[in-house]
Amino acid sequence: MQLKADFKGLLPYLLVIAVLVPLDQLTKLWIRTNFYLGESRPPEGFFRLTYIHNTGASFGIFQDGAMFFTVFSTISLVVMIGIMLFGRKHIPFLDTWSGKTALGLVSAGTLGNLIDRYNLGYVVDFINFNFWPAFNLADSGIVVGAILLAWLILVNYKNSEANDGGRS
Repeated sequence: MQLKADFKGLLPYLLVIAVLVPLDQLTKLWIRTNFYLGESRPPEGFFRLTYIHNTGASFGIFQDGAMFFTVFSTISLVVMIGIMLFGRKHIPFLDTWSGKTALGLVSAGTLGNLIDRYNLGYVVDFINFNFWPAFNLADSGIVVGAILLAWLILVNYKNSEANDGGRS
């Protein structure tokens, strides 16, 4: 069996990455150059911009796991790119506009945070609702993309069961 990369139809995937990664990096750069570490604007309230260094996973969980998350994220990104190039024809819902967009959001978010991890040794978080850990645009892309992927999986599972007549 020979693997052949399929570059056709990657526009939704690449477009999401081309928009989200620079936007994520620009917002983080703005925070790093205009805030001091720990500063919040406004100082109090439901929603604030707060400059935080995150050495853990999304939303600040598993702090001090920078090396693990750098390796894990790098491997995950390589796998996602591999699926998009070589495997999406075998996973029909990923070869749709919504599937490519969903995987693009997760890939872009992963890449945005990896850029921070490699260049800074931590991820810059700054979106701060007082009831939730601080996060960034890359984290948002990962979460929205993962929810969309989960929905696509569920819809396709239900459709395959309906077409299968429940014989699985």
